[in-house]
Amino acid sequence: MPDLPSTSRLDFWTKALHFPSMEVVHVEEEPKTLRFTLVPTWKVGVCPHCGKASDDVVQKRTRERIIDLPFGPKAVELEVRQLQFQCSFCERAFTPVCPGIADGSHATERFLERAVALIRVSDIANAAAFFGVPETTLANWYYDYIERKQKEPGKPLKPIRRLGIDELSLKKSTDSSLPC
Repeated sequence: MPDLPSTSRLDFWTKALHFPSMEVVHVEEEPKTLRFTLVPTWKVGVCPHCGKASDDVVQKRTRERIIDLPFGPKAVELEVRQLQFQCSFCERAFTPVCPGIADGSHATERFLERAVALIRVSDIANAAAFFGVPETTLANWYYDYIERKQKEPGKPLKPIRRLGIDELSLKKSTDSSLPC
């Protein structure tokens, strides 16, 4: 990458990674890996318990070694800082969900979507080798992802507008049958 001023470089990577409501604050480039530190751009969280907004940050947590899709030949690892808020209405602490990061795994949603697509045309062992992830780890992520997607409400079904006729039915015509 060409030498850019530090803020331009961070802006470039923020746009390239394209995580909603997150910005890149640090980049570490190694021969085979790119490591990014992301921080949330929001300063207020909505309490999942009472639905009220809170800006009282009580703790900052960091999720490390989150795998994202590679950039060319380089693997991508993320370090994501998360804010924990204290709700002044119900007096409970909460950490908002980080958009784009898969819950319960150290991978992004887009990484898991691509891994699932690859597993469907191949198998877990080959997908794990392709992404450089341990096979058992990818298997656990895969099954968790499938289970999570099955629990999500689907798109509403539309009424049937036309019926198709399969090719075998077309080949079976009444012309070829002999009268009795």
